[in-house]
Amino acid sequence: MVGRRRVLAAAGATLGGALAGCSTTDETPTPAALRYSVEGFTDGTVPVRNSCDGAGVSPRIEVDAVPPPTESLAVVFTFPDDVGSQVTLWTLWNVPPDTSTISAELPATRRVESLDGARQGRNARGDVGYLPVCPPPGQPYEQWLTLYACRRELDVEAGAERDPLAEALETATLASRRTVATYERRSSTNTTSS
Repeated sequence: MVGRRRVLAAAGATLGGALAGCSTTDETPTPAALRYSVEGFTDGTVPVRNSCDGAGVSPRIEVDAVPPPTESLAVVFTFPDDVGSQVTLWTLWNVPPDTSTISAELPATRRVESLDGARQGRNARGDVGYLPVCPPPGQPYEQWLTLYACRRELDVEAGAERDPLAEALETATLASRRTVATYERRSSTNTTSS
């Protein structure tokens, strides 16, 4: 059941990305009404600072526009490792809709007080908060950071895994937009944090 849900979610995300600029009326919110940028991702690569080869801290996200009637924002950062399967690096939800900046280096806590108690979930290692990008060395790997504009706050407990969040997002998402960036570790890279 979970595997099927992941395949359906991936298909839905792909379709949503394909429709990014489409709108049937001027009043219909579309992903074009959701604009954001991730510090350092503008050249299509994940900065070393956000990886296991650097400080391993969460990235800074600048939110430029959200569609009405957004009531909360959510972030899901994953590393696709197989068809229909993704490694969870970071989940964050119930970010206030008027947030213009999600700061870098968020603490590894279930609730983020600087974001009015927004909630963070468990990453692939089972820890709460951000898991640094750390793909196998030798070739570039895609990393997906998706920002969601939600029609309501999500009733998902802080510290939850990604599946309950994904289920809540299925019915709460007004718009979503994905940033794809790659990261490549060299074979001789020292993986100690700087």
